[in-house]
Amino acid sequence: MSPVLTIGLPELTESDMERLAEECEEAVSRFVLKSVPKKSISELSVICVLDVSNDRSQLDIDVQLNLVQEYETGHSLEALAEEATRHAASWLEKKLMEMKGS
Repeated sequence: MSPVLTIGLPELTESDMERLAEECEEAVSRFVLKSVPKKSISELSVICVLDVSNDRSQLDIDVQLNLVQEYETGHSLEALAEEATRHAASWLEKKLMEMKGS
């Protein structure tokens, strides 16, 4: 389930949304690479989709994580995906608060 953030959104252009999604993907990728041994990863794909409600009062985030490992590391990939989603929500909340403050 995707977290819901209620912080009051700054004005977001389409360009802002694209940049936030790309930066979110980078942040989640770094999080995963810190959580799982890099040598064990043969493929890592992260997609962050941001969707603003029609009244522009809510921003939903959907994190899609695809991780293929060369060998088993004992990490639960399901738990890692949930942690990555929480990390993405926290990262996004921080970025939005920074944007709102500037």
